[in-house]
Amino acid sequence: MTDLASLRAQRDELYHFIVRRTRDPAAADDLVQETFARLLTYEQARTVADRAALGYRIALNLVRDHFRSRKRRPVEALDDDIPCQAPAPEQILMHRQKVEVFGKVLDAMPPLRRDVFIRRRLHGQTTREIAAALAMNEAAVEKHVVRALEQLHREVAKAERRAAGGRR
Repeated sequence: MTDLASLRAQRDELYHFIVRRTRDPAAADDLVQETFARLLTYEQARTVADRAALGYRIALNLVRDHFRSRKRRPVEALDDDIPCQAPAPEQILMHRQKVEVFGKVLDAMPPLRRDVFIRRRLHGQTTREIAAALAMNEAAVEKHVVRALEQLHREVAKAERRAAGGRR
């Protein structure tokens, strides 16, 4: 048997040897390749009396390494549907509609309530800062914020019900 023919025969034998242990044909292909790479590298530096025995020993060590590495980092199967981090078009549309309703509700608020709400919720001013700037007491500032939130929630809920009714 020529050297190339013996390598092919040994390759088939090693493949079956590895696939019986791993139960994974793809991994077996990779491990056979690695076995031959290491075997040929070893043969360049030293004389090998029994190439088949050395090949099986290298393959067995690679199989053990393969299972050790799988224990360290679990393999997760990929789904056919890879989730996209960007929001879905429906979510974008719903968000835009909410922003539009939000803007309309703010425009419809009494000017003082709108000013207090914007200062508190959008600009992050404290109740004390708003009260001092608008010459009001803190309780009045809190009432304006609560009423603005109630109005916003009520109008956004109405818009969502209208949108849901239109989709049916």
